[in-house]
Amino acid sequence: MRSTAVTLAGLGVYAFGIEPRWVSVEHHELPIAGLPDSLVNTTAVQISDLHVGSRVSDSYLRAQFAYVQSLNPEFVFFTGDYLDNGSAWHLKKGLRLMEQFPRGSIGNACVLGNHDFGNGHSQVVAFAKNTKELARQFNSVGLNLLQEESVDLGGLKIAGLKDFWFGDFNPTAAAQVIGDIASHPSIVLSHNPDTVDLPIWNGYSSWILCGHTHGGQCRFPLIGAPICPVQNKRYLSGFYEIEGGHRLYINRGIGHTRRVRFMSRPEITVFKLLKG
Repeated sequence: MRSTAVTLAGLGVYAFGIEPRWVSVEHHELPIAGLPDSLVNTTAVQISDLHVGSRVSDSYLRAQFAYVQSLNPEFVFFTGDYLDNGSAWHLKKGLRLMEQFPRGSIGNACVLGNHDFGNGHSQVVAFAKNTKELARQFNSVGLNLLQEESVDLGGLKIAGLKDFWFGDFNPTAAAQVIGDIASHPSIVLSHNPDTVDLPIWNGYSSWILCGHTHGGQCRFPLIGAPICPVQNKRYLSGFYEIEGGHRLYINRGIGHTRRVRFMSRPEITVFKLLKG
């Protein structure tokens, strides 16, 4: 019994004290059809789910920003949940941190997540002005917040979808922006991977980058992740081939909603872009 208690205490220290700050830097190749020669072997870094607020320290986030910037990436992509909550206090804190947000030498592209609007439908209404100001600030500092919009970054088309839960997601508008870039070298950013199963991807055969899941935040042998905020429970983290020809990558995020992680370390993803 004593050894069991010691083991459980050690697991608790690890899950609450170590893993939530033990960032894994994942390196992958990202082949993209028709990629311009000038972009072959360039670096795109994906970060997600910062949850700026009281539960994720500013110093920790600044350290991750500094690391990403030290990579001198050509692109930085952010896939939502910048704030942990859409309140005025969270917005003020988030705008201060935005000054250190990493920049790609060619450009950035970002989308919002459900927490950027609040933690429930009532907060979406209460915090609407704050979310609009957050969006305005993303664009005012050149981070390219995309809401059913696209941007051309050096010959690579990047589209961003509105948040599926709280962002006034519009399937018709999403299908339109996806269709507009489908014949070009392209990437789509979507916070919630459940959007991948919607009938909006006709003709699109490139990459979709998502966040939202935190990799389940806690994963256990044999059981998997008991809590994962998606309808399609197979969407947890990493690469997925999707019926219809498009491909998905889910980043586990840097922050958390509760300071606990187990077998699902926070993640910074470093992609080498290749001609596919």
